[in-house]
Amino acid sequence: MRGSATPVTQAARRALWEASGVVVDDLASQVLVLNVPASGSPLGGWLTESAALGMPFRITLHQLTSMPVTLGIEELRVCENPAVLRAAAAELGPGCAPLACTEGIPSAACHQLLGQAAMLRWRGDFDWTGLRVVTAAIARYGAAPWRMGADDYLAALALGESEALKGPPAESAWDSRLAAEMRTSGRAVMEERLIPLLLGDLDGGTPAATAAATAAATAARSPRPQPMFDDAALGEGSWDAWSR
Repeated sequence: MRGSATPVTQAARRALWEASGVVVDDLASQVLVLNVPASGSPLGGWLTESAALGMPFRITLHQLTSMPVTLGIEELRVCENPAVLRAAAAELGPGCAPLACTEGIPSAACHQLLGQAAMLRWRGDFDWTGLRVVTAAIARYGAAPWRMGADDYLAALALGESEALKGPPAESAWDSRLAAEMRTSGRAVMEERLIPLLLGDLDGGTPAATAAATAAATAARSPRPQPMFDDAALGEGSWDAWSR
């Protein structure tokens, strides 16, 4: 990606290749999601079951290409740092709005999944790479920035936990004041500093799709009814033979 720092690790190099549309390993290309029900294949069933439990689920590109799914949601929120998704799972569980985590620059698996959502609300770190990723998401998907305005940045900066901005500056066309404020302060704010605020946005109660999945999962785990017969009257072992 133009303006990105030169990768120095294997994982970073792979991420950069994927960002350019070259898939090096369809198992290493992954996307982390929470409460994203789907249908159309066994993978869709796994996603729906994990959503019913409010459990994070990691999907590989290999799974997405060999077991295509159809998302059962209209809107999907996207964050950059897994700490946000982890906190959402712990605090909100099945009541969290559908959420995907890019874990940095979006992978091929991430794009394969997110391209299905009718509406994406996207955010990242308040650093130059974060601005570039959100800009790319707007251009590719028509995504709406999520808590990525100048006021959001200044409020996060006021909390006092920031670090020096690194790399070449980027623009924020959706809010030109954001990039200007970042250049003025010279400070980056990582996404996890906003977790309490983001959890408020993600707290959507228990969605209907998740409630239905929970009922189905509960029914599947229900114990087998006890026989309404007298084994003594039927003869030893008769219930086992009848139930087979």
